[in-house]
Amino acid sequence: MMKARTAEPGERRGGTAWTGLRAEHVVGAGALLTAAAFAERVPGLVPARRYLLCHASPDLDRLTLTALGLVLAAGVAAVAGGIMAQSRRTPSRTAVPVVWLVIVAALLVAADGVDAHGEALAARQAATGFTEGACDYIPQDYSATPGWFFW
Repeated sequence: MMKARTAEPGERRGGTAWTGLRAEHVVGAGALLTAAAFAERVPGLVPARRYLLCHASPDLDRLTLTALGLVLAAGVAAVAGGIMAQSRRTPSRTAVPVVWLVIVAALLVAADGVDAHGEALAARQAATGFTEGACDYIPQDYSATPGWFFW
């Protein structure tokens, strides 16, 4: 009868580098990425291109709120991933943290994509020209988020 060899104390047996990934790593990395994504969207903290718009743009407002919602969802996903990674019912305790970090990253990439679309829209609207008496209100100053993935 063969007996399976067990690892000696301090000896590593096979596996991948991801086995050391724990729930607090998911929450910490996700929180750090989310905080950085929010910080880059605060006007004045990060240098950004600015557009002076003569007319209000509900589309730009919707895109801005969508991008902020995606960043917020990334933060929630980081916390949810940490909770799921600690669950005893989780089928693969190694894969779950990696999957949740990928979800966080995908949400942040999507937020940058929405911001890039908003900047393109603002650039088109600003290119139409600014006539001093033609605006019904004080012109809107739109600051574009620099983003990490779309330049």
